[in-house]
Amino acid sequence: MATRFKVNPALRRGFETARAGERPMTKAGTMSKIFLLLALVTAAAGGTWFFLAANPQFLIPALIGGVVLGLILALIITFKPRTAPVLSPVYAIVEGVAVGAISLMFESMYPGLVGKAVLATFVVSFAMWFVYSTGMIKVTQRFRSAVTAAILSILVLYGVNLLLTLFGISLPFMTGSSPLAIGIQFVIVIVASLSLVMDFDFISQQVQARAPKSMEWVAAFGLIVTIIWLYIEMLDLLYRLAARD
Repeated sequence: MATRFKVNPALRRGFETARAGERPMTKAGTMSKIFLLLALVTAAAGGTWFFLAANPQFLIPALIGGVVLGLILALIITFKPRTAPVLSPVYAIVEGVAVGAISLMFESMYPGLVGKAVLATFVVSFAMWFVYSTGMIKVTQRFRSAVTAAILSILVLYGVNLLLTLFGISLPFMTGSSPLAIGIQFVIVIVASLSLVMDFDFISQQVQARAPKSMEWVAAFGLIVTIIWLYIEMLDLLYRLAARD
């Protein structure tokens, strides 16, 4: 029996609320939707990049608007998975705007950084798929528990740092390019990478369990969320390393 435990709440809730009697989801169908959402993110990010390069005054509004609207859409899809077929493409476009804005910010500071982050993200994503598909990493209950605990710790750390920032205080190991800050960021990248393995495993289990085909959109959305997270963390890590040179 496929496990119901999953870190990614978008995937877990979507499959838990699926209606019986629908056609079963397939790996091919899920992959086609993943590639579609990736294409939308890429196209929106590229368009935003070129627009903001010519109109830099809109950079911050585009970044804040993309992040906030993306978060709202993500919450709607997570708690109302029936909306995934319609809202997942919209989410991809909105997140593409945010990704394009933040990428342009980092690129303006260190030219070439974004290209390295994109390449590293896809290399790591493929590597995680490879080690999972070949059985080099087994997704056991202990593995899930460890990754879950790590993700929750990261969320708490980010939340505390954001709260302190509002009062003009920042955690020294969350900013800058000190060895400790780089080490922590590297660990976060590793956790984001391992989250991909859990996404792959959960999708595979649900395909074997013949989950309804409508959940392919939920699965694709959940994986895109993780990939975008990995890219942002990778960009931050490379930025910290570049700042030390």
